[in-house]
Amino acid sequence: MRWVGGLAGRRPAAAKGVMMRPLKGNQRGAVTAEAAFASLGLVALLAVLVGAIGVVLVQVQCVDSAAAIARQAARGDASGVAEAKSHVPNGGEVAVRTTATTVTVTVEAEAAIVPGIRITAHVAAESTAVLEPGASP
Repeated sequence: MRWVGGLAGRRPAAAKGVMMRPLKGNQRGAVTAEAAFASLGLVALLAVLVGAIGVVLVQVQCVDSAAAIARQAARGDASGVAEAKSHVPNGGEVAVRTTATTVTVTVEAEAAIVPGIRITAHVAAESTAVLEPGASP
């Protein structure tokens, strides 16, 4: 009979308050299997967290792009609008609505939740800027 924590078949002295029990043959490796499943769970959790960070980064890009495009459109700067549109996330769509006094820009994009798998989240941002005096709508 082997003892849990034992050396060379001898029963070691247990620490105060710790009870030693004999290791049964069918329990051998149980801790290894539990550790393996726990490791898989931690890896899955890490993958979800990395995917969530990626979705947040795409959302921030949408917000920044919408604000920059609205600001440049309110100034009437066509080259500034083109430059700001170059910062839209890959595959993103831009919609610009102009009224008599404001410019509203909506940027929409799809963000991959888990990289490499076609599971995506739809993110969008909207920004409104007041037309500056002398700027054409």
